[in-house]
Amino acid sequence: MKASNTNHWFQLKNFSAVLALSFLLVSLSFLTSNDSYKFYDNSDDWYKLQDDNFTAPDEESLCLSSAKILHRLEHQSGGVPKESVCRLRVPKSIVYEIDGDIRVDGNSSSIFWINLGGHESLNVKPFPRNCDPNAMSSVREFSVKSLQFQNGSVPQCSSDHSYPAIIFSTAAYTGNFFHDFTDVLIPLFLTAHRYHGEVQFLITNMKPIWVEKYTIFFKSLTRYKIINIDEEPHGNTHCYKSMTIGLYAHREFAIDPFMPPLGYTFADFTHFMRKSYYLERHALRKHWESPPKRPKLLLISRRWSRKLLNANEIETMASDLGFEIIVMDEHDHPLDKYAQIVNSCDVIVGIHGSALSYMVFLPQKAVVIQIVPWGRLEGLSWCDYAFTVPKAKLKYLEYQVSLEETTLLNKYPRDHPNIQDPFSVHLQGFWVLKEAYMNEDVTLDLQKFRNTLVEALEHVKKQEKTSLGGRIS
Repeated sequence: MKASNTNHWFQLKNFSAVLALSFLLVSLSFLTSNDSYKFYDNSDDWYKLQDDNFTAPDEESLCLSSAKILHRLEHQSGGVPKESVCRLRVPKSIVYEIDGDIRVDGNSSSIFWINLGGHESLNVKPFPRNCDPNAMSSVREFSVKSLQFQNGSVPQCSSDHSYPAIIFSTAAYTGNFFHDFTDVLIPLFLTAHRYHGEVQFLITNMKPIWVEKYTIFFKSLTRYKIINIDEEPHGNTHCYKSMTIGLYAHREFAIDPFMPPLGYTFADFTHFMRKSYYLERHALRKHWESPPKRPKLLLISRRWSRKLLNANEIETMASDLGFEIIVMDEHDHPLDKYAQIVNSCDVIVGIHGSALSYMVFLPQKAVVIQIVPWGRLEGLSWCDYAFTVPKAKLKYLEYQVSLEETTLLNKYPRDHPNIQDPFSVHLQGFWVLKEAYMNEDVTLDLQKFRNTLVEALEHVKKQEKTSLGGRIS
């Protein structure tokens, strides 16, 4: 098998020096990793492949980028090698695109690929947290065996499918709302949207209740039955002509339009979410009523950690400023109901945490206010939400909590290393960091936070462009 290794870099804008260095080190780890699998690394050929008019007699020996494959499928109705495998690295994942005679035996965790090259194999865990050993340890591994011809070890097809397939895992951190999006839903959108429903999902490490929670999302991406590949009857072999093993994932809770598959943005994803859940508001609209309707503010409450201890006072202040207030816990409603409530709001406010991921249902031009806990967590908060919110065509505002607004001083004296040197805690890893700073409750300084709410209110009032009415087409 021949394959090419394509590396796409972040466009780093407004990065702090620490974050830039961190991403650089991660990218270098991809470039320097030792892998027994063969790559096709001829840079001249790679540049030729960027030319949409380029054709070559030995094209079948080249592994095209996913963007090139998609271009040929959509614009030239052909040109894809009949027997090819592409191995693409993106920051969070390794993805294999395979064309040819492909047979999946779930019982043996094997994928057989009949092709002229043959006699090679690789192992892959189809989950997009490649640099996180803790997460990947729970992911089932599949072997991909390349054979020149059928033999007694190759299972015969019992289910022959004319449409492509995507195989992926729902292991690791799924169940946490943020990780549901960053590890599965956003990557699956990137990987499957191009098929317009004509694709089947094979899920390993499947959590039925989790899949049921996102039924609406899945049905928006596939017309076909989802297969729990781990529990297929013995001897049932699914056969396809095209398969993607793994999911494209760029970085935490984000989409980079310069990474494969090229051209998608986070605004495309949020539009897809509003359309999938039949939400009415595509963007903030001018309130023509007289008197005008009060803008809605959704205040996310937390039950177990990072609670807002003066939430009642915040509600009163926001109401006095002119907001209609909705206070909700992230577990109050089914997802489709919560999506409708969030879409009806103009502003969402919450302490850094998974529930801020509900911003994917907001109408464009709405406001997201992230309350950043104390402990030099600005970088983490930037990576998880601050970077992405503007990409969804939303307004991002931030309130940074001071030490005096937290319960940390009830836990540590002022001369404790966790108070004096937060960066030393960061160096000990995420779980130490989380225990030190991310379980503390907060009492906001109302006068300081009032300024943030006023800025949000002024932004909402300036939005006069009327959005599309009814369902989004």
